[in-house]
Amino acid sequence: MDISTGLASFSAMSDLFALLVNERDRQKATAIQVEFTNKLIEAQTHLSQLQGTVIEQQRLIASLEQRVRDMSAREAEKERYVLSKVGSHREFFAYRLRGAAELVERADEIDHFLCQPCFDSGKKVVLSGNGEGYWECPVCRHGSQTTHSKVSIRRRIAGG
Repeated sequence: MDISTGLASFSAMSDLFALLVNERDRQKATAIQVEFTNKLIEAQTHLSQLQGTVIEQQRLIASLEQRVRDMSAREAEKERYVLSKVGSHREFFAYRLRGAAELVERADEIDHFLCQPCFDSGKKVVLSGNGEGYWECPVCRHGSQTTHSKVSIRRRIAGG
């Protein structure tokens, strides 16, 4: 074998070795790229779950803030009334609108009574009077004769 053939064989072996090293490096790079892609997908999944949690927490916060506003408004509305005895004939209680001097807003509102059981359960229902001392809630029908009516006075006078 002559030197040029030996050098050509050596060059071919060197090229083959370089190709093998390049193939090995390409396979390693592909494996690294696949692993990186998997980790990226996993991170994106976690990020998506985290965003969903943040969005749900923001909805919950907004809902709770609204509940606090509603409760504050109900408390402010309750402060406008005081539990009072209605009439003198029986023990009948209702919430009466506080006097204009005690009210900060809507002080010109007409004097009225609210049904005590309904108001305590969160409903604002104005009692209806029949003009003869009988007051009744139009929703729960809680009511009472709070003063002597003309009919009962007539019966007593007539002896009945």
